[in-house]
Amino acid sequence: MHAWRAGGGAILAARPPPCSPPMTPDAGARRDLQHLRELLDHNSDWAWEVDAQGRYTYCSRMVMQLLGHDAGTMLGRTPFDFMPPAEAERVGHAFAAIVAERRAFSGLVNRNLHADGRIVVLETSGVPLFDAAGELRGYRGIDRDISELGERVLQLEAVYDNAAVAMSTVDTTGTLVMGNRAMAALCDHDGPIAGLRLADLLPDAAQWLDADLARARDGEPLASHELAWRSRWLYAAPHPLHDALGRVAGLSIAWMDITARRQAEQQLTEANRRLEGYARQDYVTGLYNRRDLDERLALEIGRARRDGSALSLCMADVDYFKPYNDCLGHLAGDDCLRTIAGALRRAVSRPGDAVSRYGGEEFVVVLAGTDEAGAAHVAERVRARVEALDLAHPTSPLGRVTVSVGVVTCRPQRDPLAADDAAAVSGLLRLADQALYAAKHAGRNRVAAEPLPTTLPV
Repeated sequence: MHAWRAGGGAILAARPPPCSPPMTPDAGARRDLQHLRELLDHNSDWAWEVDAQGRYTYCSRMVMQLLGHDAGTMLGRTPFDFMPPAEAERVGHAFAAIVAERRAFSGLVNRNLHADGRIVVLETSGVPLFDAAGELRGYRGIDRDISELGERVLQLEAVYDNAAVAMSTVDTTGTLVMGNRAMAALCDHDGPIAGLRLADLLPDAAQWLDADLARARDGEPLASHELAWRSRWLYAAPHPLHDALGRVAGLSIAWMDITARRQAEQQLTEANRRLEGYARQDYVTGLYNRRDLDERLALEIGRARRDGSALSLCMADVDYFKPYNDCLGHLAGDDCLRTIAGALRRAVSRPGDAVSRYGGEEFVVVLAGTDEAGAAHVAERVRARVEALDLAHPTSPLGRVTVSVGVVTCRPQRDPLAADDAAAVSGLLRLADQALYAAKHAGRNRVAAEPLPTTLPV
């Protein structure tokens, strides 16, 4: 202590302590290294480092507490040397996929054998290490003891991995975080699929994945999807996943191969289409039947009303057909009708024109947008085609099979009070039948037209 006077008073002041000698760089580095070792050795997690072959090159002392082995025992050996054989194989496949992609990983749950024989469940995380040339030289990471919950986690993972239903989890970038064996098999992928992009495995999924993530963020419900992939059909049912803060972290998606169902649906659709065709087809001739004729006429009358166009019908009847049947038999009669049906088809050239069997030996040709002259031309062609068949008719005065044809042409009125469809159809067929009667009365094997006013109230 020393005294000095200022302003008439005396003040006691302490002597400054002697200065510590400055620390050298090497001493500082040794201190930091020692501090780091203490952090690693007294941390609840076991820190480790492995080389490119998976052999331990460093282990913190925490391994003794976790597995009952000292660090020296671990060096030069792999993590799989301390696992049950089946677990070593399972984790080995997962780790091989990680190494192949040279990526970081976390949450790899695995069973390990303690030195005293009990099972210890660890959760492993690590990052890749690269040399100056960019080559992978190993991994550095930590293991955490989760034995209290780990066994349940592993059991759930086993249930998930071995489930018959294909399941996957994707993050917000579309990367697969998890995928069970059924999912890998569904995608025809050999090995684990975690870390792959879903769009790379199933390209069509990219069409709805981003949109579903956006809908999940907006709190909207997610619909299921069906997509074609290679030669199969897949069904996907997405469900949003949320993190601890309630934010969308990704999607959980259940998948099913519905190829068999889609094939059955296609076969059913095709069968229904055939049945619908049979319902509109005449069994003997293969032409449209009366049901189809009535519906087609109603549609054409409605169209003619709307655009003011002409609509024509040709009704043909086989001359002396009852005596033909009585003489040659019904089987020969059916053959005759089939042959005539083929001639009528060939006589009608436009795609929109339709030939129907009206009943018995009568046929009707519907000619949309056809006036009187056009209808008369088609009717004469029908008559001539049948006559040219030169089918022998033993009981006909003409010696061969012929037809008589009645023609009617109308222009339906654009009148909302006009007759309804059923009445219009029956009225038009009645007029065509009258024209056919006129052709029969005039001697058969000829065409007759029913004279009509410019408009017809149908």
